[in-house]
Amino acid sequence: MSTAPFLQLHPAGVGDAAHLSELLQAAEPMVVSDAAQAEVLLRQAHALAAALKDDAREALALTLLAATFYFRSQFQTATELLTEAQRAADRVPGDPIAARIANNLGLCAVALGHYGRGMEHYQTSLNISQAHGDDAGRARTLGNVGLIHADLGDYQVALEAFQEVTALARKADLSLALSSSMINTVRAYYHTGRLAEALDLATAHLPDVQALGFRQHEVVLRVWMLPCLTDTGQLTEAVRQAEALLPLALEVNDREHVVYVRVFYGQALMATGRLDEAHEQFQLALHDAEQHNITPLRRTALGHLSQVYAAREQWPEAYRALQVCQDLDQALRAEAVERKAQVLGVQMQMEFLRQEALAERRRSTELTQANTALQAAQETLAYRATHDALTGLANRAHFQAAAERALQNEHEAPFGMLFIDLDRFKQVNDTLGHDVGDELLKEIARRLTLVVRSGDLVARMGGDEFTVLLHGLRSPADAERVAHKVLQDLARPVQVCGHTLHVTGSIGVAVAPADGLDVTTLQKHADIAMYRAKQGGKNGVRTFQPAMGQDTLERAAMEEDLRTAIREDQLVLHYQAQFDARTRRLVGYEALVRWRHPRQGLLPPGRFIGVAEDSGLIVPLGAWVLREACRQAGEWQATDRGLTMSVNVSALQLEDAGFLGTVQDALQDAGLPPGQLVLELTESAVLGHRGNAAGQLAGLRALGVRVALDDFGTGQSSLSLLRQLQVDILKIDRSFVQDAQGAAGSGSARVLIDAMVSLAHSLNMRVTAEGVETPEQHALLSEMACDSVQGYLMARPLPAGEAAAYLHEEEHLRSDRWGAVPGLEQVS
Repeated sequence: MSTAPFLQLHPAGVGDAAHLSELLQAAEPMVVSDAAQAEVLLRQAHALAAALKDDAREALALTLLAATFYFRSQFQTATELLTEAQRAADRVPGDPIAARIANNLGLCAVALGHYGRGMEHYQTSLNISQAHGDDAGRARTLGNVGLIHADLGDYQVALEAFQEVTALARKADLSLALSSSMINTVRAYYHTGRLAEALDLATAHLPDVQALGFRQHEVVLRVWMLPCLTDTGQLTEAVRQAEALLPLALEVNDREHVVYVRVFYGQALMATGRLDEAHEQFQLALHDAEQHNITPLRRTALGHLSQVYAAREQWPEAYRALQVCQDLDQALRAEAVERKAQVLGVQMQMEFLRQEALAERRRSTELTQANTALQAAQETLAYRATHDALTGLANRAHFQAAAERALQNEHEAPFGMLFIDLDRFKQVNDTLGHDVGDELLKEIARRLTLVVRSGDLVARMGGDEFTVLLHGLRSPADAERVAHKVLQDLARPVQVCGHTLHVTGSIGVAVAPADGLDVTTLQKHADIAMYRAKQGGKNGVRTFQPAMGQDTLERAAMEEDLRTAIREDQLVLHYQAQFDARTRRLVGYEALVRWRHPRQGLLPPGRFIGVAEDSGLIVPLGAWVLREACRQAGEWQATDRGLTMSVNVSALQLEDAGFLGTVQDALQDAGLPPGQLVLELTESAVLGHRGNAAGQLAGLRALGVRVALDDFGTGQSSLSLLRQLQVDILKIDRSFVQDAQGAAGSGSARVLIDAMVSLAHSLNMRVTAEGVETPEQHALLSEMACDSVQGYLMARPLPAGEAAAYLHEEEHLRSDRWGAVPGLEQVS
């Protein structure tokens, strides 16, 4: 760090002019290496220039002084100093410092969110630089134009600008401009996925930056090396470099890049499993971003905090952080659209001003070309601001604006809104890759455009969600008719990248004005209707009804209560005993979850499992049930007694990559041998996720856990399932058992049960019958060689304390216990 002393001022003279030059020469390189010390020298230079009435160098001193505040993120102060510098420069007509002032004013305007004003300053700077043949000025400003493209996400365009600046800087031997362009190129490489090139360029350029003493440049360059190291798997090196960089970033006091260091440091720590340290860095980054109003980095920090909380299974905290992150993201997206609109009128002019270096005889032709190109660019930008980049459909902003216009048009007939969500699109991405998924989305977009009228508007809202605006309906029923037409068209096979894909959709319908007088309400109601179509088995259409909204509110409240229940231990297990069909000996228990709701009392699973499935809470809920059931089995010494503990498993749990680990941990913590645990899967869970289910079942069998196929006989592919999947136990659904008793229909039910038992035994499976409620049903099942039974005839689902009573019964239960038939309260 420089230790230049404070200098004493004395009456202006020839020596002062030389001393002023020395101060400015010493301070300029320090602006990017030691902004605080540069400020000291530049304040002295400003006072001396004012005393000498040297307007040109007063303007330069103020410009450099403003830069020290810019690099410390004090943009308003920097703007005020630059405005004062501009007044000094105006007193020296023709001084090229005016280009530098205009460029820096543009930087401050962009930093404060005024993109249109920033572009105007940049154009002024380019005009002045061009007139004076100032390559340094042109390089600085073109680099900043590239930064605007980077801010708006146009990284390829930005990269081209930075490469042009690099060529200019090398030609004119401009070390500062060259350093800036190299750093910006590293950043653009990172954002375009060229990680190896980014690391190579940064590694090669770092010694030059350090040799020049550009400490602020060194911080920025090393900051963008961190995510490249992390994303290429060099986690230890990323952590090491982040630890080394943080003190320098704090010392330089570039507030924005201090936040970047903490975010990238946290990412590397999180990737290495050091969650507590990662959490600390993300919290510090969030604090700094909030304190200095750096909204994009605040969003980034919140997103990573949500991931840390999720990794710790702190679901409420993860959800809250994600909600705030998504709200900020939505606001930032809206700001990005506004910024693009701000630069429409001036963006391309900067590109074509470079052409003014050509001979005067070609100027008129070039200006004509520039104006034509500017108009085309404006049209292109306007299109990109309102259309989806992948499919070319209208985007969310365009769709909402069109719906708003339709609502405000008093002469508009009722119009419909369709909300379309593709079913199982995630499976295409996961199994065939995102390239295939993108091509599929393009084909779906093409079909939607062709199936509706030319005057209707089709939009992609993001992911696999599409919307359609149906204008001029003759009646509300027309919207549902079109929705069914869309559904039929989607169901046709799709040929994509050599694959034949079968895609269906779930469609929600809302009609204005009956279903909403504003866009937000209409979209929400169409979304609710689509959700009902999903619930109804997918590949369907639902039209919004007012009762749906109330049901949705109730489900949302139930979901929030369920999160609290999982967090505050409101869940409890009841256990239904299972018995040997022939000897009546106790052979095991099935664990059934209940919810001790603080207001509604004890709730059966039918009241809340559907909500848990839809919200994804079934995964933590199921993990709790598994751990508690294994713990109880261990406490009952199930191993010594040869008893099994059966636990139901959902489809979402099968999809969870950590499911096998969850099972293994539950067994280990309870000290329960794997063979005592039976995991019950429904036919629908296995059929809906057959590829993943086969892998999970193989893993479970490798652990030694037994698997039961529950509710057998109620699905459509039972026999094929038995041929493909290795299952230990077949559970006959209660509907067959109940139909087997009595005169009506009993013959066919008995034949089916007998066939299922014979089939299972031929495949070396045991058979358990559910819902046994009468002695006659038990006798029939025993006669058919069913292995075990469960039902109200033998035992109801009971709390652990009461269910334990069956452990102390005699080996053969008394026949009078199985003789009475209790009331059929169906709660399991």
